[in-house]
Amino acid sequence: MLLEHRGKTPRIHESAYVAPTATICGDVTIGENSRILFGAVLAAEGGPVVIGSHCIVMENAVIRGTRKHPTHLGDHVLVGPRAYLTGCTVEDCAFLATGATIFNGARIGARAEVRINGLVHLKTMLPA
Repeated sequence: MLLEHRGKTPRIHESAYVAPTATICGDVTIGENSRILFGAVLAAEGGPVVIGSHCIVMENAVIRGTRKHPTHLGDHVLVGPRAYLTGCTVEDCAFLATGATIFNGARIGARAEVRINGLVHLKTMLPA
């Protein structure tokens, strides 16, 4: 489901796939060859959400942008099922496993991993 919010509509590259039960709301950009799977929610209710190219956002993951902390995923990022990301930056080739939670202002370095049910606190840097 694609929803307009505050006059902004999602921008989805023509080669990207969005499952029919995913919800994409507001100022969301989805890059080339990315896949947003069933039940995922990408909500730019407060600030933008940018998904790079060749990313996979798995089932029931939630990604939110905030006014102070937009959310940005680099290229080749995998977001596992039931992960929750809000107001964070995730650099290229990072792996966020099932149930990972990343909070506002956090930065996940290139090729970094957050394991199953891992938590990255506010304004924390996980190095490359």
